Amino acid sequence: MMLYRPLRLIRQFVTGVFLASIALGVQADQGLWNLVWASHEQAKSLSYSGLLITESGKYSQSSRLLHQSTGGSEFEVLERLDGQPAKWIRHNDQIQCVIPDRKMILTDRRHTSVSFPRVLAEANGASMLERFYSISELPGRRVAGRAVRVLKLSPNDDMRYEYRLYLDRENKLLLRSELYSPRGDVLENVGFKEISFEPALIETPSLVKAGPGWRTSSTEVRSLDSNELPYDLPDLAFGFKKADTVCRVKGKDEQIHQTVYSDGLSTLSVFIQKHQANHSMPQVPMSHGAVMSKSETQGGHMVTVLGEVPEKTLGLFLKSVRWKSQ
Repeated sequence: MMLYRPLRLIRQFVTGVFLASIALGVQADQGLWNLVWASHEQAKSLSYSGLLITESGKYSQSSRLLHQSTGGSEFEVLERLDGQPAKWIRHNDQIQCVIPDRKMILTDRRHTSVSFPRVLAEANGASMLERFYSISELPGRRVAGRAVRVLKLSPNDDMRYEYRLYLDRENKLLLRSELYSPRGDVLENVGFKEISFEPALIETPSLVKAGPGWRTSSTEVRSLDSNELPYDLPDLAFGFKKADTVCRVKGKDEQIHQTVYSDGLSTLSVFIQKHQANHSMPQVPMSHGAVMSKSETQGGHMVTVLGEVPEKTLGLFLKSVRWKSQ
């Protein structure tokens, strides 16, 4: 009995230390997740401008970004600096693509909020991420001359990729995002080469109006109810939540249905359209850095899944389409 009591006390002490370490780990993880959410909000509420470098596969692109936030309204200009001149202008969820060489203005409406330096694909994305990713902090670095904290988001399955987020220590804004394959290869790298948090603001921000000789084109987009569709797609599949289904009208007789899914960080889209004889369909999955696509014919329709996810995820979503007439 004299030996038993000290052993019991030792066991209780060790158990207490173990439970305390778990609790501290959970608190630490929650603090990092809160930092991810704060970064997403800062991307919307701060004004900033800078030089962006995007590297995806063999593709490299430099752009200049201006984001200004006033009175709860967002205005953004992204100008491509390489290749054919082009400028994307966003006022809240309205988007224009201005192509000066062709004197063309294309307009569209954004349906997901993910665009660098935003982190999350939807408002409740942070809570979803905790289910599908583990979070940890790596040693600090510097990006664009500024000190950053580096967060590693590791997937809990093989349905998604690993992310590394470089967040400004002072104001939490995302300064660089990296996407890694399971083998540790960098699939995509987007980040600021230069950044200013005191940009020259546009006094009266607005979308561009077409001048003499300019043409405009807009994609007709309308939301679709499930009763209008000849197929069913799951509301939640493999950790990805369905956001919306829309119909994009490209021509008089050509309509493309797009259903957007997200796990809060990664996004993918299921495109369905009537199969036409002039449609050439790749026989193998196509990849462009982090973005992959896979297509197949199902009855009289062509189904394509495209997103920043592994090939396995694309294949499972192709199989998830259920045709009502079958």
